[in-house]
Order: sequence, then C-alpha cells, then structure tokens
Amino acid sequence: MKDKLYSRKRIRLPDFRKVNSFKILLLILLFTIIIVAIIFYVSAYPVFKVSCETAAASKGNKIINDEVSKIMKNYTYNDLINIDKDTNGKISLIKANSVYINQIVSDITSNIQKEFDKIPRITVFINMGAVSGISILKNIEPNFEVELESAGNIDATIRTEFTSVGINQTHHKIFLKINARVGILTPFDTFGKDIDTEVLLTEAVIVGEVPDTYYNLEGITKPDDTYNFME
Repeated sequence: MKDKLYSRKRIRLPDFRKVNSFKILLLILLFTIIIVAIIFYVSAYPVFKVSCETAAASKGNKIINDEVSKIMKNYTYNDLINIDKDTNGKISLIKANSVYINQIVSDITSNIQKEFDKIPRITVFINMGAVSGISILKNIEPNFEVELESAGNIDATIRTEFTSVGINQTHHKIFLKINARVGILTPFDTFGKDIDTEVLLTEAVIVGEVPDTYYNLEGITKPDDTYNFME
C-alpha cells in the first residue's frame, strides 16, 4: 500500500509568473501599436496627405503636358491664327481660327480625361525620421499605395499674350489653362486635389505693327484678355 501511495503523480499548478509575463508583453505590444497609430494620425498623416497631393499633382501635370504635346504636333501657329493685312502690307486684323481651336481644346480635354481614368496606383513614401523628429528613424520610409481617379469635368480656357520684342515685332503666345480635380484614394482616407496649370500651345513672332484689338469668337477684344473658345 505504501508503494502505491508514494507512486502517485503529483499535480502541477500553472506557473502564474509565466502567464503574467505573457499578458504584460501582450499589453506592451498593444500599447505600442496604439501609440504608433496616434503618432501617425497626429504627426504623419498631414505629411502623408501632402505627399499624396504632391504626387497626384505631379502625375496630373505630366499627363496634361504629354497630351498637349501629342495634339499640338498636328498644328502650327498659322493653323490657329489668321493675320490679315491691308493693301499696304500693314496688319489690319488678327483673327483666331475658332474651328481648329475648339477642336484642339476638345481633343486635349478628352484625352486628359481618358488618361486620368487609366492612372495606375502610385507609391507614396513617408520619412518617419522627419515626421517624428527622431533621427534614428530617418531611414525608415514606409510606403503606401495610392489610387488616383478623375473627379469631375476638366475645364479648359484659352489665354493669349502679346509682348513687344523690338521695333514692329510682337511675340504672340497662346496658352491653354487647365483646371482638373483628381480623387485620391488611400488606405486611410479619400480626398481630392485640384490641378491648375497653364500650358503653352503655340507661339510666334509677328513682324509688323499689331493693332490694338483683334477678333475672336466674342468679337473685338483687347490683347492680353483671356477668353474661352468653348462657350
């Protein structure tokens, strides 16, 4: 009976010290995650948003410039502007070719809209050292994938500029002002960015005295005025 009594297995109680250590580590990890999330929201998120807007504007401006270049390869200054002279060879009228200009503006805005709709995801980096002020984190740059999409119609306006460059010589430039809005979809939020840019369509030096007015779709207009051919 004694042998049997002493051969019984002992019941081991759980080591509460190990259990408590695990819980403490878990709480520390959870607390660290919460602190990092708060720091990101307070300090890093504004930087992240600005970085997204900068990347979106850069991508949008590149698309606008590329599409303008593609379309304008098919046109020259003389296609857009007709210069009439009197019998003495003096410039009497500078007239915009509204048909070509309307077609150019329509093609450019249509192509930009299509390219905006095809914008792939872009990657945005955040320098945690700059955000937190901790130099040891300067090489830590988490990246986030951001998706861009067109958000609304694209507005386009023609602007002309006359500048005297010498005796009876005038530098005439034709610009296209583009206003577009791009939607920015991030893992944390969705917001928009307005892209306002002006692109040179064509230019030429007019030899001869330029009259004080020229003709466009609106009628007689003074040089340097801005007008919208799409109206």
